[in-house]
Amino acid sequence: MTLAPSRTRLVDARSSFLVLAGWYVAVVVSFGLFLGTLSGSIPAGCGEGCDSERSRALLFGLYVATPALFLALLVSLAMLAVLVSRTRIRSSVVVGTLSAVLPLVVCGLLAASL
Repeated sequence: MTLAPSRTRLVDARSSFLVLAGWYVAVVVSFGLFLGTLSGSIPAGCGEGCDSERSRALLFGLYVATPALFLALLVSLAMLAVLVSRTRIRSSVVVGTLSAVLPLVVCGLLAASL
């Protein structure tokens, strides 16, 4: 008779999810800090159709970055489910980071190419 491995030695899905969520919170906070560095003033002599750097970045965040982050989050959650159920990694930090970093890097590269 073979005994199944104890679940206490495998990774905890909740703590891995918290690490994953922490990566996404870090991305959103860093975008907010980036927005704080941009100028909110409209260039002088510009007509009605001009926007400030900050408003252009906000529009980019709303229409491009938010859907991309949502898609990356879905991919990360799928990767997290696979990593928790099928790997023997014991560290929640490693599992959460592995499931978050690859989709975020791809999302960042695609956003930077626009």
